[in-house]
Amino acid sequence: MKFNKTVLASLIAIMGVSSSAIAVEKGDWFLHVRAINISPNDDSSVLNVGGSDLTGTGVTVDSSSTLDISIGYMFTDNFALELLADLSSEHDVNVFGLPAALNVPDGTKVVESSVLPPTLFAQYHFNPKGKIRPYAGVGLNYTLFFSDSLTSAAKTTLGASNLDIDSSFGLAGQFGVDFEMKNNWSFNVDIKYIQIDTEATFDSALGPIKVDIDVDPWVLGIGFGKTF
Repeated sequence: MKFNKTVLASLIAIMGVSSSAIAVEKGDWFLHVRAINISPNDDSSVLNVGGSDLTGTGVTVDSSSTLDISIGYMFTDNFALELLADLSSEHDVNVFGLPAALNVPDGTKVVESSVLPPTLFAQYHFNPKGKIRPYAGVGLNYTLFFSDSLTSAAKTTLGASNLDIDSSFGLAGQFGVDFEMKNNWSFNVDIKYIQIDTEATFDSALGPIKVDIDVDPWVLGIGFGKTF
């Protein structure tokens, strides 16, 4: 038993976990910084080419990684607002199902875009005075697509030009846990689901091309928090 207690105490010291919980309470500010993976749960319409739907076609959106920074305020011991301000992430859009005569294989990258998705969450903190502090949130997201560009493959094979990607408003959900460390620091694990729906259009040698894209990513984050 003595050995087990010694091992446990050593592990706590290594992890930087305090021996007494530091409460998060009304009036506190908190900051999170996380490394995140953005994994689209994507779906798309068929490509509309020159006003006609092209059966069997569509696009996919690649995953991406970046940093996630958020700041929040505890309005009560349990209720908080958190503003998520991810650093921009870059995503590739790939096409599939085009006729073989166009010589555009499935998976060909046709668009590159940077994405900025600020999100405001209303959160409930279930155990604000504990060492392990789970929370859940619902929120509203705005996603801006910028630095959009057509790839050389799209320009060469489709004669593509004049790309436009619409911004998006959507709902978001969140669940995470803060694990108490020393000096008001915590280790944080967080997962979010964000509704991101957009429409991409561009001109081509075949006529105007339009496609609706549901990006709807899962966002998994691991990092650290600080309470002030």
